[in-house]
Amino acid sequence: MGLERMESRADDLVQPGEVVALLQVERAEFVWRNQDGGLTYRLWPGGDYFTWVPPGYRGALRAAGARAAWLRPQVAAPEFGPVRPGLRGWWVVSPALPGQSAVSPDWIGRPAVAVAAIATGLRRLHQIEVAACPFVVDRDELFRSALDRVRRGSDWRRAPDDYLRAVSDERALRLLTAVRGSASDLVVCHGDPCAPNTIVGPEGDFVGLVDLGDLGVLDRLADLAVASWSISWNYGPGWEGLFFQTYGLVPDPDLNDAFRVLWQAADPPRPV
Repeated sequence: MGLERMESRADDLVQPGEVVALLQVERAEFVWRNQDGGLTYRLWPGGDYFTWVPPGYRGALRAAGARAAWLRPQVAAPEFGPVRPGLRGWWVVSPALPGQSAVSPDWIGRPAVAVAAIATGLRRLHQIEVAACPFVVDRDELFRSALDRVRRGSDWRRAPDDYLRAVSDERALRLLTAVRGSASDLVVCHGDPCAPNTIVGPEGDFVGLVDLGDLGVLDRLADLAVASWSISWNYGPGWEGLFFQTYGLVPDPDLNDAFRVLWQAADPPRPV
């Protein structure tokens, strides 16, 4: 878990030329690097996506593929090819959904449209019947992990901005403790609902969701608190109100803070 944003370089991991040579394509365009060192490239011609993860993260690709396959009949999601070894890790290719990430240059320049699409997509996801979802997040373990980390006084504030710098360890413990015992509003959550993981169509409509490795049943606010936070980071202040209005929920500042602390402090188990 952790708030992420678009990066601008692939550093010294898997280079574009290696991807081109492996897949015999004309060009590999770097798109994304996540906090675990995983990389995403766009392949040309064709526009498919190539996702690579370090050696210990094969399970993350398999988890994302299984969840996408389950979700696809209800909400558009990527169709993964086989997970294969190579380039000092594991990789998979998936066809692109018909649109662009909500943080592509087109939509960064039209934040009202992008924010509404993000809220619409999460609302659609959260309307899926919980009993039908085979993926359940270990809620108790998430809270235990977060509480332990805050109690140790370690640097649990991993956000790319200073929002949680104003939340003391003492308040963080109070927030987590207050929310831990009340799991009454469970939905099918995305798990990593940051703005880049919504795909927006040419007319500004919601198309689908990507990066689904953490999808599972969890508190509604686990998605909404983080998605609204990511919106402020990606588009600037002032858009959270539109997000919650479009979704159809009046936000509670303390609950938002509680689930943002959980997002930053928890250390969920990695799929293997």
